[in-house]
Amino acid sequence: MNESISKLVINCFIKDSYSNVCYNNIGCFKTSSPFSNSFYFEPQPPAEIDVKYMLFTRRNPVRPQILTTDAGVVRSTNFDANNDTKFIIHGYKHSDSNPWTFNMKDAILEREDVNVILVNWVKGAQKTNYAQVVANTRVVGALLALLMKTLDNVAEGNYFRRMHLIGHSLGAHVAGYAGERSPGTGRITGLDVAGTLFEGLDPVVRLDPNDAEFVDVIHTNGHGFGMKSSVGHVDFYVNGGQNQPGCENKYLTMFSEIIHHQFGVLEKSIACSHTRVYALFTESINSKCQFLSYPCLTCTTCGTGCAVMGYDAPQGNPRGDYFVNTNSNPPFCSEYLQRNEKFKP
Repeated sequence: MNESISKLVINCFIKDSYSNVCYNNIGCFKTSSPFSNSFYFEPQPPAEIDVKYMLFTRRNPVRPQILTTDAGVVRSTNFDANNDTKFIIHGYKHSDSNPWTFNMKDAILEREDVNVILVNWVKGAQKTNYAQVVANTRVVGALLALLMKTLDNVAEGNYFRRMHLIGHSLGAHVAGYAGERSPGTGRITGLDVAGTLFEGLDPVVRLDPNDAEFVDVIHTNGHGFGMKSSVGHVDFYVNGGQNQPGCENKYLTMFSEIIHHQFGVLEKSIACSHTRVYALFTESINSKCQFLSYPCLTCTTCGTGCAVMGYDAPQGNPRGDYFVNTNSNPPFCSEYLQRNEKFKP
């Protein structure tokens, strides 16, 4: 499936030689192996990708404040170095009108008093040429690392461990690149990490456990848009990790949507399992029902220990692969585990 998707979304103008491009403050980017996965496309300049950092706190939960890598600008905002910071990073073809990042932000601020930063790189992610967007993720990650360093400086050091990066699809690789440049980053959550042009590649090219102190990954569309391989300290496979209940019939409407030129609807149809993941994670933030996950695909008891998928994944310090089944519609959680009960891994 990944190969067919690649042929569908990458245009026919594939470069035939590698190059090396350098940008101020973030260094150089080679397109030779192992970064030839972008078919030799160079990352676009930062000015063209135009990354924006939108800060929300409980003091400004609706109207964002725009951060830059200037420490003075950061100090003039509601950023609070006494609180943890959560970054939410979208992926390919994301639109400003897509509410999932805002829904997740709202859920996090309801749960706890933290800084939430939405990383908006829409101009670099909206290209038809998927290979170009793959290349752009490297620059977005490098730019995000600069902001993380500024926040650490404003907090007067030892702040990387209090940063949690949450990335969907290509956004998960952005998080990995940022974490790799920011030693000591506390946590990265990969939401159905993009598999197309990343599956099976060298860890330096993709999200991997070395990018943060704790890397948890949720798989919902392996063999499709997502990655099937385990790439975190702990990997959660939802309903087998490939196709999600309630999404199967979406494929039956594809030809009708193509005929009627309903390409926006078509995109939602074929990406149903891939996008289910951020609904699952958002639900996990405040739900009293926790996504209890088992250490084997056919397990019905915890045996050597269970884990909790989602916002509370670090609980019990799980390692390895876990499996969880969900409902086909919200609420998706089907395993009831009270938050106020002490979790026993």
